[in-house]
Order: sequence, then C-alpha cells, then structure tokens
Amino acid sequence: MSIPPPLSELKINKKESGFYEGFSQTVALPAKVLIALIVIWAAMDPQRAGQVLSDIQNWSLEHFNTYYIYAVAFYVGVCLFIALFPPFGKVKLGTPDGKPEFSDFSWFSMMFGAGIGIGMLGYAAAEPIWHLGNNPEIIMSKDAIKALFASSNIALAEGADVFAEYQKQLAAGSIAAIDGLVIPKTESAVRSAYHYAFLHWGLGTWATYSLVGISLAFFAYRRNLPLTIRSGLSSLFGRSMEGPWGSVVDIAAVLSTLLGISQTIGLGLNAFASGLHNITGAEWLMTTGEAPGPTTGALLLSLAVVMLLSTGSALSGVGRGIKWLSNTNMVLSFSLLTFFLIFGATMFAFELLGKGIFSYIIHLPALTLTVWDPSTELGGWQTGWSVFFWAWAIAFGTFVGIFLARISKNRTIREFVVGAIVAPSIMCFIWFTFVGGTAIDLELSGAAEGRIFGSNLTYQLYEVINIMLSPVLATLMSIMIVILLLTYLVTSADSAILVINTINSGGEYSPKTGQKHILIWGIALTAVVGVLLLAGGLRAIQSAMIVGTIPFTAVLILMGVGLLKALIRDNMRNKQSGSS
Repeated sequence: MSIPPPLSELKINKKESGFYEGFSQTVALPAKVLIALIVIWAAMDPQRAGQVLSDIQNWSLEHFNTYYIYAVAFYVGVCLFIALFPPFGKVKLGTPDGKPEFSDFSWFSMMFGAGIGIGMLGYAAAEPIWHLGNNPEIIMSKDAIKALFASSNIALAEGADVFAEYQKQLAAGSIAAIDGLVIPKTESAVRSAYHYAFLHWGLGTWATYSLVGISLAFFAYRRNLPLTIRSGLSSLFGRSMEGPWGSVVDIAAVLSTLLGISQTIGLGLNAFASGLHNITGAEWLMTTGEAPGPTTGALLLSLAVVMLLSTGSALSGVGRGIKWLSNTNMVLSFSLLTFFLIFGATMFAFELLGKGIFSYIIHLPALTLTVWDPSTELGGWQTGWSVFFWAWAIAFGTFVGIFLARISKNRTIREFVVGAIVAPSIMCFIWFTFVGGTAIDLELSGAAEGRIFGSNLTYQLYEVINIMLSPVLATLMSIMIVILLLTYLVTSADSAILVINTINSGGEYSPKTGQKHILIWGIALTAVVGVLLLAGGLRAIQSAMIVGTIPFTAVLILMGVGLLKALIRDNMRNKQSGSS
C-alpha cells in the first residue's frame, strides 16, 4: 500500500496591509495583550504578584517533577536515536545541493551565544561550588549517619551538624566508620558535585533545544512549511494547524520565548551588575548582608543598557549585528577560558574533565531517570535544581530551537546533533571543570578562606578572579568578563526579539519590513523583565518562567513524536520508490 505524500503547505492567515502587514494578527495581537496584562498585573502590586508567582512555582515543581524529568529523558532519546539511526541521521535539513549559510565557526558561535553563554558564565564557578556543599550523595550520606546514630542509640540534637557530630563520635570510638561517605565541602564531594553539574549542562539541556530546532528545520526546509512551532505538529494534526489551534500553539510559543529569555537575561543582569561593583566598588550597586547581591536600581539600569543595544542589533538582522556579536563573544569566551587553562588549577581540571565525562556517561541513565519524592530532602534538592533546570531548558528551548533552525539550513540531522548537542555539552564540561575546578581548588586548599562559598551565585566568578590576581589585574579581568556578559546579553535578547517576530509572521519575517515590531517587542521584553525584577528579582522571573512551561512541555513531546512519524514515513516512501 502506497503512503500518501506529506503535507507541503500550511496556510497562515496574514494581513496584506496596515500595521500588521506580513504578520498573523491572530497570533501577534493576543500575545501582546497577554504580555500587557502580565506587565500591568505585576506593576500594580509587585509584592503580591511575586508571592502568587512563587506559590504557583512551588506547587508546579512539586506536582510536575516526574513530568519534567521523563519529558527531558524523552527529548534526549529522540535526538540520539535519529542521529544514530543511519537513514535518519543522513537526512539533510534543506535541498540536496544546498550549502550552509554560515561557516562552522559562526554557526557554533551564534548557537552557543544564544543558547547558554549567560548561564555558563553565571554558573561555571557557582554550581560546582554549591554542589560541593550539598548534593544527593551528601544527603544520602547524612541519612546513613542518622541511621547509624539511631541504631547506636546516639541522640542528635535538633539543628546539629550531622557530619561534625559523626566525626566527634568516630574520634571517641562510639561508632565505626561508614565506607563511602560523601562529606560536604571536602575532596570526597568533588566527584558527585560534577555528576550533577554535568547533568544540568549536558545532553538534557541541549537535546531540549535541538529537538525544537531539528523538528522546525525539517518541516521548514524539507516540507516548505512555515518556520514556526505549529509546523512541528503538522505530521500529527495536518491542516488543523492552519486554524485557531495552530494560533494557540504559536501564542504559547511567544509567551514561552519571552519568559524563558527573561530568566536568562535576569541571571545575566545580576552577573553584569555584580561585575560593575567588582570594578568600581560603588556601594549603591550592591545590597548589604551576609551574601550581598545587586540592588534593584543596578539591575534596572543594566536592563536599560542591554535592551537599547539589543534592539539596535535586532534591527540589523541575523547576518550583521547578531553574527558580529556572536563571533566577538566567542573570541572573548576562549580568551577567558585560556586564562583559566594557563593560570587556574590546570592539572586538577584535566583530571576532573576526564573522570567527570566518563562517570557522567556511565551514570547518565540513572541520573536522567531517577525521581525522588518531592516531600523528602532528596526530592526537595531535585525540585530546586534538576526540575528547575529542565523547566528553564523547555522555556528557553522555544527561542533557541527556532534560532537554531533559522541558522542551520542545509545541515544533516547527524551534523545538527553533533554541533548542537555533543559539542556544546563538551564545551560546558570544559568550562565547568576549568572555572569551577579552580574555585574548588582555591577553597579546598584554604587559599580562598571561604570567600567563594560565602559569595552569592553571580559574584563567585569575580571572587575567584579577586583571589587569583592582584587588585589591578583583577579589575582588568573583571572588565573583560563584563564586556563578555554584555555581548551575551545583547545576543540573547536581540535573537529572542527576532524569534518572536518570526513566530508572529508565520516564519517569513524580515527586519526590513517589520522594524516597528522589533521596537514593540524590545519594549515588551524590557517591561516584563523590569516589572518582574520589581516583583521579587530573579526569583519572580524564575517563577513566571516555570509557570509558562507546563503546557509547552507537552507541545515539545508532540513535536518529537511528529518528527519521528515524519522520518519513518519518509523512509518508507524512499524504500517504496527504490523498489518500484
């Protein structure tokens, strides 16, 4: 029985004149209204809005932890399968004789800059340091000590340091040593710290981005369908995606993109303002307390600078502003990495990298599929770290996926997976071992004297620099990091604006015909980040992002199923054609 030809046309109603000329008003207008309502609601009562968002976030993470974990496992499985299965891996996302629009270096630079550059700078030192103090293996070690105490009739005072009491009882001869304990902030916790750092910045995150990218590139460049999210569902729902349901999917994609990039920009603004404080020492830039963080005023000023630059870059298009910025931040990134390669804990980092990758691969199935009860301490850790990261990747994946598809025409699926999943994962591992490994070495050796442990997340990289270098050199290095952050922020923001307009225009957006829409969405993104900062800072932004990912997680699952169905049917058509 012959297989019918695939759908090669998906009509999206667009205005032929007026303000929305070239745009789908049924997508663009409702998306703007929803964003406006969010901004107005948060602006009217920031504190109440922040509390509501936080409550919804806590509820969603507690009840959807299994949903997020297995969804990301599915994304990884689909991407690896289609790359490794020969008939699928060699499929070209374009025409048979087509050539990629961008060089490999520019392609990788744009992909990396838009995809994860800000998060990498923010977390490269901070996450390994954090996991060194607390991770699931440390929690399980704590539980083992408590069980031993209970069996030995040793009372543990409420709030007591379990590990300190263990050492005390061990020295007194009251108990026998427990083999394989992982003690926080010691060498025994280093391996497990990197288990979870690699988990969050490895295949799971990049597969989420790439599933969207491969799906859209396949349907856009092989089926000639619009470069927008609804096309990724066309093999499942056919022409029904031309109507209201298709518009609903694209509106959800716009909201997901805006909220996902808001989280990334919020993190970058915190790191940017922290860097300005490290350079200038201006007191108004930072709050006071045990772990000072950027003030709201510093964040809003940084936001204004970033959005002015990013909107201007977006007006110039992908081939000019975004490409130039991406190449620049890649050069600066390698310069910073080279500094840590030469002057950091080099041999320690190489050991971490080799052992860490091997251990990550061996433990990947368990790391990916294990789900703990969110009411337990282990489940609370997983909810606050892994589930949060997966929600962030899903929200951010809409934007990154469309952007990856936009710049990846005429590359094969296998090439896409290697370039957009494997290579970036390895690059993140290198960053986390050389930057984070240096931070860990400084703390374990005593050189840092707890200064890195005591800093807030976005200041820890600067604290590492301050410890390693003289004040003058530390200031110069901080200036380079701030410039690098600025290029990442601008690249991410202007790419997101272009992606939003691509969705709103049914995949056929051109900056030359839609510059007013660039300005509108630049203002909208600025307003969303600004009011959420007022409503509770980075935590409020995180809450809003997570709330928006719940339905879109299912959309990505359907995109994976739809891509598999399309590839299988194409392969069957090719076999029938070859035998006839």
